[in-house]
Amino acid sequence: MDRRIGERVYKELLRFVTEMRDMPGHPARGAIDRFLTDFAADLQADTDTRARVERLKSDLLARPEVQDIIASAWSSVRSLILAAAEDDHSQLRLRARASLISLGTRLSTDSRLQAKLEGWAEDAAAYVVTTYRHEITSLITDTIAGWDATQTSRKIEANIGRDLQFIRINGTVVGALAGLLIYTVSRVAGG
Repeated sequence: MDRRIGERVYKELLRFVTEMRDMPGHPARGAIDRFLTDFAADLQADTDTRARVERLKSDLLARPEVQDIIASAWSSVRSLILAAAEDDHSQLRLRARASLISLGTRLSTDSRLQAKLEGWAEDAAAYVVTTYRHEITSLITDTIAGWDATQTSRKIEANIGRDLQFIRINGTVVGALAGLLIYTVSRVAGG
């Protein structure tokens, strides 16, 4: 009996929704439109309505069942994204690659976009430096203080290689020439 009642209710609901979908002038559509329009206006203007909706939202989100659904959904979405990111032929990778190539092409040819992006980068860098300068300074200072001088010198020499020798030689030559010039000028000026 319960199953028959359930099937009957389901069929009636399905018939009703199908009628609403197929008949633009259906009275229920007008009622729903009026309700949504009034509700939207109340959300914008009525603080009591906003407060009730916020309470309802908070109560709903605080329920353990909803938290479980959110966690499960996020876990599924995360797994799908990671799987797509690892698959070279996934739509996610193909579209991301195409978008990056398109952006790179536009950046290489569109001077307005280049100027806009450069302005954003400058603004972001200025914001980060002015807002987090103490943290950045502390991070750099702490990192360098933790370096072993001998090991760091070896790493620099291994990575820079022959260029380091040219830097040392140029520094020595420039320093010697500057010293010779200062000595000569002081002797000529002094007498």
